[in-house]
Amino acid sequence: MVKLRLGSMLLGVAVAAAACSSGANQGSAPPLVTSSTSSAPTPVDPPDDDNGEGADPDPSEVVAADISQVDCPGPIASELMACGSALVTLDRTDPTAGVVEITVATMRGSDPAVDTPLVVLQGGPGGASSELAAWFPQRPFTQVFIDQRGTGFGAVDFNCGEFDTAIIDILGSEASEAERLGLDALDACARRLDDSELFDTTSTRNHADDIVSVMRGLGYGHYVVYGVSYGSTIGLELLRTGPAEISGVVLDGVYPPDIGVDEALARSAEMALDTLAGACAASETCSGYTDDVVATTELLMARLDREPLVVGLSADETGFSESIDVVIDGTRLAELSFLLLYSEARLRFLPAVLGGIEAGDDSAARWLANVGARTMVSSYAANDEGTFFAVQCNDRLPFTDGPGDDLAPFPAAITSAPIIESCSVWDQPGADAVAGSPVSSDTPTLLLSGEFDPITPAAFAEATAAGLSNATVVTQAGRGHGIWIGNDCIGSIVLDFVSDPASGLDITCASEGVPVAWAEP
Repeated sequence: MVKLRLGSMLLGVAVAAAACSSGANQGSAPPLVTSSTSSAPTPVDPPDDDNGEGADPDPSEVVAADISQVDCPGPIASELMACGSALVTLDRTDPTAGVVEITVATMRGSDPAVDTPLVVLQGGPGGASSELAAWFPQRPFTQVFIDQRGTGFGAVDFNCGEFDTAIIDILGSEASEAERLGLDALDACARRLDDSELFDTTSTRNHADDIVSVMRGLGYGHYVVYGVSYGSTIGLELLRTGPAEISGVVLDGVYPPDIGVDEALARSAEMALDTLAGACAASETCSGYTDDVVATTELLMARLDREPLVVGLSADETGFSESIDVVIDGTRLAELSFLLLYSEARLRFLPAVLGGIEAGDDSAARWLANVGARTMVSSYAANDEGTFFAVQCNDRLPFTDGPGDDLAPFPAAITSAPIIESCSVWDQPGADAVAGSPVSSDTPTLLLSGEFDPITPAAFAEATAAGLSNATVVTQAGRGHGIWIGNDCIGSIVLDFVSDPASGLDITCASEGVPVAWAEP
């Protein structure tokens, strides 16, 4: 989950098959699939809407979405992919509500013997699951990518273009001016989205209901859910509501609903930096770059607040359309370091870079400005900010009391814009108490964490597992945020879980961890 901080329609029953209908928009795309063995979904009966003879339908029941096949957007168009437009209930709690479009993509599985599909949920809030299909490999099981409201390739787009156009100026400003620029841009976006009925119903509960609605519309009788980062919050909401079709849930980078986001962010940031410092101190190579990562970071933050560095980068260096000046003050150093901790491919350079900047090495500052700026821009680009604030200001704001007092410099910088300030212009109703309560379930659940994860640490998974009577917790050393992708060990554990969530899992391979290849950039 990228934490946005500035200092940081008629409903139908189960649709038999878009593939069975004709239409120019289908082109040569494969049909939407429900398993690796069928070319079209096999319908299942919709949920029983009768509460007795002559009774009205229960408006609280999640009904099957009406789904039409559409062309996949270019980045995910392939012979394996099919895409759809799904009409789901705007608000399940309001029987007079209309419907809204969300988008969905399916990737056919490679092994006909694996008949359980996997629902893939992106993080954010505001990440489009369908975008993951551009770089997720084909797997033995079918993968179904269901987009959050306001994201994806449909007509409704909650991206804040106002913020996107301001990001270069934000990178070129010191902390207070950067915060003002960002807030001004988001204020403009909030005013533009203010009258959107969809925005007011964009919440974790409705995202979870959308998953059930789409899967019933596609005709799936059972499935496993995978959620990464904020996607794990949706997964936990599905565990709370307990639809019968779900046979298991994988939570990768666990972001539970019952945390105060400001306090949790401060705590997770501090833990991640401390963990990095401990791992570095235990390595002869890394400790040669700096003998104390935390002390070096705090020293540099104080120095850079007094005398910020300005690093000029050409368009050729960054891949942007123009040259930029990146201002590195104490807050920016903390922000960029925090973002680099998400990825083990980048965090391995961080101690050497911090030590180099302390020693006056211009190349170290240049590397941090270049890689950090590209990471920040791509992180913001991965989220539609409107969806982010719709969810955070509805679901999280009622249950947070701020980051706390007497914070160390690094977590204080990361939480410099508390959620109450960020949400001041986003008028959301506020979720009820259930939304901020722990989840209990006996559904098989696999919880995955990385040792260095700066936003969803292993402690969150362990606390969440206390309410899950059928939970398996895996923490892998040497890893960052989201550990399924790119690791054969975790990949085999997830495959075994999807194949049979109720069976015991062999997780011994994860105990070996992944060695950190400390290096200078």
